[in-house]
Amino acid sequence: YEKFTFAKWQKWLQKGVVQRNIKSYAPDVIHCWTRRVATFVPKNSKVPTLGWYPFNPKMRRAGACDFYMGISKHQVTLIEEITGRSDRVFLITPFGKLIDSAPLSREEFGIPADKPIILMLARMHPFKGVDILLRASVDLDVFLLLAGDGPELRSYKNLARDLGLESRVCFTGWRTDRSALLDIADILAVPSRSESFGTVMAEAWYKGVPVVATRAGGADMYINHAVNGMLSDVEDVNGLRKNLRAVLEDKTLGSRLIAEGTRTYETQFSEEIVMSKLLLTYEEIIRRGGAK
Repeated sequence: YEKFTFAKWQKWLQKGVVQRNIKSYAPDVIHCWTRRVATFVPKNSKVPTLGWYPFNPKMRRAGACDFYMGISKHQVTLIEEITGRSDRVFLITPFGKLIDSAPLSREEFGIPADKPIILMLARMHPFKGVDILLRASVDLDVFLLLAGDGPELRSYKNLARDLGLESRVCFTGWRTDRSALLDIADILAVPSRSESFGTVMAEAWYKGVPVVATRAGGADMYINHAVNGMLSDVEDVNGLRKNLRAVLEDKTLGSRLIAEGTRTYETQFSEEIVMSKLLLTYEEIIRRGGAK
């Protein structure tokens, strides 16, 4: 493989490298795995090009693309509206399989043995709703394990202190052992204000952890309330608290969420299902060709 840079002064050189590779390998499909990558593909490549748009699509960077891929139903709708080409937009979600990592213990994070663990795997950013989870947890007898880094980390630590949660919360910083973190969690919280999909939901379903989320983007589209997860409105601190408490106290509900979450993973987000859809998408693109 070759490593490229997005520096404008090098872009024209790198486009030449891509063009030479296209000529050398003669691919049937070019797949741009982020929208910015599409800017490296020459518009005259004559090879059908698929653009993947994991965030709100900015189609000005899609000039080389013939086909588009969204990771949620909401994204697919946006791309269809912007391009006017619903016949060339595909829905391919991420799969939730995780790489195993070394086991973790409660002691490593200072978590008492009798405290249920509410885990959050997210960037410390206002979009992710960390402050909503902190406020919702004030009256709950739980320990918060917040894994992630970002621009609001310091302010969230200050908020935890102001809310009297310092002894019941651990900000771990950036982590790569998501599988092990989920292994010790009782609930995965996804209190987002905005979320394109929420791959952590699929990861939690894969690991058999109940999901409590807000109706933000992907969660609202894939969670059936009180069946495979719990949903509250965005910014609804009381609603989030109520749902967290319900899962903690109602063992029958918790078991149902785990069982149906596993079913959701196996039928929609397993590696086998997602890769099968992706391969079928490639075949369809090859069959239809370019027509930029």
